[in-house]
Amino acid sequence: MQLASTRPGAVQTSLDPAGGIAAAPVLTGQADGKPPLAAFAGGLSAPGRFQQWGKLSQAQSSVARLQAAEQSLSQAYQQLRTLAQRLQASAISGEQQQKWGEQLTRLSEQLQQQGRLDARLQPRALEGNAARHRFQLDKVDLLGVKGSRERITLLLAGQQQAMGITIRPGQRPADTLVQLNRHLKPLGISAEAEQGRVQLVATDRAEAILRQPILMQGEGIRVPAGEPVLIKPTPEPDALAPLQQAARKGELASEREHLQRVLSRIQDYSTRLQEQRRFILQQMANEWPAVPPPSGEAPLGNRGSPFEKLVSALVAQANVARHNAVALLRKE
Repeated sequence: MQLASTRPGAVQTSLDPAGGIAAAPVLTGQADGKPPLAAFAGGLSAPGRFQQWGKLSQAQSSVARLQAAEQSLSQAYQQLRTLAQRLQASAISGEQQQKWGEQLTRLSEQLQQQGRLDARLQPRALEGNAARHRFQLDKVDLLGVKGSRERITLLLAGQQQAMGITIRPGQRPADTLVQLNRHLKPLGISAEAEQGRVQLVATDRAEAILRQPILMQGEGIRVPAGEPVLIKPTPEPDALAPLQQAARKGELASEREHLQRVLSRIQDYSTRLQEQRRFILQQMANEWPAVPPPSGEAPLGNRGSPFEKLVSALVAQANVARHNAVALLRKE
């Protein structure tokens, strides 16, 4: 998330107070005997302080969302890591697997109630305002490397014009995805690689398109030749669903690879959340101006740590409570 740059500074105006807009009163002192912010060389006018307050509130809200998502990820990771360690250590009896199935069901319900993660366990804070819906083209292999050239035509539901891609002998999957994305992007859909198959990712607006079958025609290598065939994308299941089903059948050991993929995915999401949170805090630190000290006090550069200096600047410039500033800028 990027925050709009609103560097503080005195607001210049050509309006005379007599013209109908009253000038803000100039404070000459404070109860504690210290000069007011307006007396500082780098002080903000009231509009400037309002801008900074809005910016600070936006940053605090964003950081809070990221931290809440981290908590949900941590909850899921701890339980799944325990299961992975249990599977690696020894065999699990059928009764124990049933209990694990119940535990995974409760975890899935809790995560759904929290609403911070999607079915893939990806934090919604990383998705922005637009949700993502994933579908697998698991009934056709468009990414496998073949020795023959093939022209494939696709017609998506509700579209009047078909799209065509050409897969050359030995073509890399990445090149095939580039062709697909060139056609799909205007529809709000993107193509990715997932376990050797094409995964289609749609926004809310485009989800209905992928709920319907795709009409495909090929040359008999990847897609049948002759009459077009209907291939329906498969919605991506809940990341925990395969584990729950395997536990009910007493076949958890068969899902070890899936479990490891989910754990790796959670670690990746957690890293991205932390990076985004650090980016927000660093951006705030870079853009917030230092506050010149009142006369008679030591300069900020001579007292306190850099963290304390920044907290003091935030408190002085935005007139926020100290505990709010500390919460925003807390050390990692």
